[in-house]
Amino acid sequence: MVTRTAPKKYADDRRTQVTPEWLDWDEDRRAEAADEGWELAAAAGFDPAIYFPEQVDKAIPEEGAWILILEEPHTPVREKFRLPLLSMWRARPHQLNDGAVNITKRLKVYPKQAVIATPAGDLHLWPHEYQIATNPMGLASDPDAELHALGGQPVLDEEELFYLQSRGIPRQQATMMLFDRIESLDFVYVTFPEEITSLLEGVGRPLHRHIALNPRPEQGRSK
Repeated sequence: MVTRTAPKKYADDRRTQVTPEWLDWDEDRRAEAADEGWELAAAAGFDPAIYFPEQVDKAIPEEGAWILILEEPHTPVREKFRLPLLSMWRARPHQLNDGAVNITKRLKVYPKQAVIATPAGDLHLWPHEYQIATNPMGLASDPDAELHALGGQPVLDEEELFYLQSRGIPRQQATMMLFDRIESLDFVYVTFPEEITSLLEGVGRPLHRHIALNPRPEQGRSK
């Protein structure tokens, strides 16, 4: 049970540095309120996963994560670039500034998204539109995988790269060996052949999304 009284929030008079105690307390109270918040969001007609992606294993950490595209969003980006089904991208977290659900008088939870950098610009994704890739290196190194350069440079540990290159490993191969640690959004994305993605279409998609996208035909009334 989280204590109702919050510890001191700021460590300095200028209120620029938050104390570790307050951060721990805030994280604990949000975790405790997650179950109640899930029910409140659902009762309000919202998808609870938008507010609590961690409850469905879709929370993007601050350092980013590799994700697989389950559903292409309908945004202006679509007119310039079509997002391939089950393609893999490096994503960063984003929290909206409105649309909050009030859990308590002092606790609001805002919608969360994943952001990727496509050739047509940044694209914001809702949790039902992606799945976190648990083995990005394995997927990227698959013989059927195709890597597409985005023009940026991977953000990797240069000392590790230097070490691998000093062992006679080319830089490109060394980068692939450290693929799991790439943090740059604008370095590369990965696609797979249509014959594979067509077989896997719908995998990882929540049941309510599948029903929404594939409604059952209405039965004809008997006279």
